[in-house]
Amino acid sequence: MLMAGMTPAFCARQLGHTVEMFLRTYAKWIDGSQNDMEMATLENALTGPLTSSRPAIHS
Repeated sequence: MLMAGMTPAFCARQLGHTVEMFLRTYAKWIDGSQNDMEMATLENALTGPLTSSRPAIHS
């Protein structure tokens, strides 16, 4: 269910578990194939072009 994108709370209810017990047992499945995409997003954020929100100072 988690690999299909269902929320942990819904999955826990379907199995008759508390959310805490469900997450303790099945947390390793939450991210699944999303890990690679999340790491790419982080990498892009860290290595992308830096922009300044301050106005440029001209002499």
